[in-house]
Amino acid sequence: MPFGDDYDGSIVAVLEQLRLTADLEGLAVLDLSNDAAEAPVAYSIGNDGPDTVAVGRSLLNANPGRPAHTAGADTRPILACPWVLPPARPGGLVMWRAPDSRPWTDADHDLAASVAMLLRTLIGSGMGQVGIDRLTGLPNRRWFLDEADRHIDRLDQDGTTGTLFLVDIDGLRRINTSLGRASGDRILVRMANQLRAMVRPNDVVSRVGADEFAIWQDGMDHLTAAERAEALCGRRIFQDVPDSQGVTFSIGIASRPPNSADDVRILLRRAHMAAREVKADGGGGWRVSLAEPRTSRSGSTHSGG
Repeated sequence: MPFGDDYDGSIVAVLEQLRLTADLEGLAVLDLSNDAAEAPVAYSIGNDGPDTVAVGRSLLNANPGRPAHTAGADTRPILACPWVLPPARPGGLVMWRAPDSRPWTDADHDLAASVAMLLRTLIGSGMGQVGIDRLTGLPNRRWFLDEADRHIDRLDQDGTTGTLFLVDIDGLRRINTSLGRASGDRILVRMANQLRAMVRPNDVVSRVGADEFAIWQDGMDHLTAAERAEALCGRRIFQDVPDSQGVTFSIGIASRPPNSADDVRILLRRAHMAAREVKADGGGGWRVSLAEPRTSRSGSTHSGG
């Protein structure tokens, strides 16, 4: 991969921090595109076993949409987390522990997905073109708007629908005021990790406000989006986060048929208004915003929760 010193230094720093945080023996970033076939290891930190990278590559190829793990020939636990680099460049993050180390947990999967998403952003957009939220590691609102616009352009060419989710955490300001910002920060980090873990590799996820996250999903209509929102609302995301008792979130959904007049900013406003309606009803649910034909005005359908 042709990166400059600033890119390389930033990515290596992320990898080294992950190695220390997750108690890893090593990890590697693999580029599985055709032009990197002869040298798929873009970055590598730490020590590896005789077949570690080969096993990781096989995991990425066999599981292009989700993290997967196995053990190497020397009982070394190996975890691979894929991404899709624009415009669909296959690759991902492979991490491993020493032989006979503890097995991978759901928390490890979440952490790998978080770092894979960050690396995808760094490599795909470049540090000079993207802002990273320091708390959650997610891209910021400006990056989301630019990236969603690019997705919309491709969807119009393909005649495909896209959908924007807006996830608004209920009562976060109250928690920051009564319990302190550290409590609110723990909730934000958990929400970010959950969203990273649930999205597909080519989805776009970002923190777009103090208590708001946005997800752009290609090829999804509002009916499928509503099913996913219902499933997300049913998860006990914050159950083991201190001081999070009673915390819920409200989801606004705005879909866009191909060649609609609605751009991503209009969709974000529609989704925001739908989420506010859910919050006004007590929060902890979802609502779909439907645009009227040939206009950018919005309405709402039945909400869940």
